[in-house]
Amino acid sequence: MKVLVLAGSPRKGGNTDILAEEFLKGAAQEGAEIEKVYLDDFHIRPIGEVADTPAERVDTRADDDFLKVFEKFLVADIVCFASPVYWQGVTAQLKCFIDRFSAYAMKPQYRETIRAKTYAVIATFAGKGEGHWVLDALRASVDFIDGKYVGEVSVQVRAKGAVKSNAAAMSATRDLGRKAVSSMPEPP
Repeated sequence: MKVLVLAGSPRKGGNTDILAEEFLKGAAQEGAEIEKVYLDDFHIRPIGEVADTPAERVDTRADDDFLKVFEKFLVADIVCFASPVYWQGVTAQLKCFIDRFSAYAMKPQYRETIRAKTYAVIATFAGKGEGHWVLDALRASVDFIDGKYVGEVSVQVRAKGAVKSNAAAMSATRDLGRKAVSSMPEPP
């Protein structure tokens, strides 16, 4: 069982990163192989012009680092999107990955692999009640690809590292990592 966190925050050691680690700890406790990818460490450009029909889309910018991350995505059984709320949405780093992903999601050679994954979300936000913007968008993305959405953790927190003192958030995020792994069907 392989678990991948796509970390959208450019802030290593920040609240989203800390919660991503807790998610991975929970997954590891269930015996999963874990990996975290900092999207900010890769050069992933915004999506270029695409066809109107998702199945006909071509990634016209495949000469950057997107495919390096997409390969990791493809071999993962569980993918967790982790992002702080930046101006009412996910970070540009995660948004670029998801937009570029749209050029591959409906391709016959990838469709079933993408659909068979389990997905989770971690969101942090500073303003009161902001988390829903990220959660709604990412749940809609998972729904569009017919993936299995196992849940989310959304936490209001501002100062870098402050989430460590939120025992409930730390525990809920570890539990989500365990739940994601335990919800997967046993291999044949």
